[in-house]
Amino acid sequence: MMDKFCRPIRSQKHFFLIASGVGGFTVTELVLALAIMMMVMAAMVSLLISLNRVYTAQNVIAGVQQVTRTGINIMTRNIRMAGLNPLKVNQIGILEASVNEFRFQHDTNGSGTIEADQNEDFAYLLNGNHQLIRQKDGNSRSNKSLIDHVDDLTFEYFDMNDAETNILDDIQTVKISLTVREPAGKGKFISRTYSTRVICRNLRL
Repeated sequence: MMDKFCRPIRSQKHFFLIASGVGGFTVTELVLALAIMMMVMAAMVSLLISLNRVYTAQNVIAGVQQVTRTGINIMTRNIRMAGLNPLKVNQIGILEASVNEFRFQHDTNGSGTIEADQNEDFAYLLNGNHQLIRQKDGNSRSNKSLIDHVDDLTFEYFDMNDAETNILDDIQTVKISLTVREPAGKGKFISRTYSTRVICRNLRL
């Protein structure tokens, strides 16, 4: 009986075997992982470039629209005053009305005459540098650039029956058409055209 308890205790074998080696990445796996990473990064860079182009284009579009509207508003505000003559003493009105230039007068200070350097004699035209020009008193040295990158500026004239005319004394309404074209990168351009009709109330018969 005692022999049963006096037997030497034998060490038990481990139930879990430790692997003889630890597996790692092969060269092929590393190359494949790098290739996938490069493809993902290229896609991200391409997306960022596309988003940047869209953002730039949208900014240019907004700028072109704003500039074109500004030019139209400036001309409209002044052309509407054409023929203003509170005293009715002298003939005051339109001096030139061509497709690309419109020159007119208005007696804003009520003196009965058009005085030099009083901003009472204006002309709007497009110069050779694609600039919208405001000219005073028919003097080219007074040219003031209002807007750059102007692609086209045209005027049309209508009489009291809304028929097109080129007779100065018959003009009652002026149609302005302004096109601005600005670069948007990569050789592309953004162009916007605005047109409006201005009723010259002071020229009404």
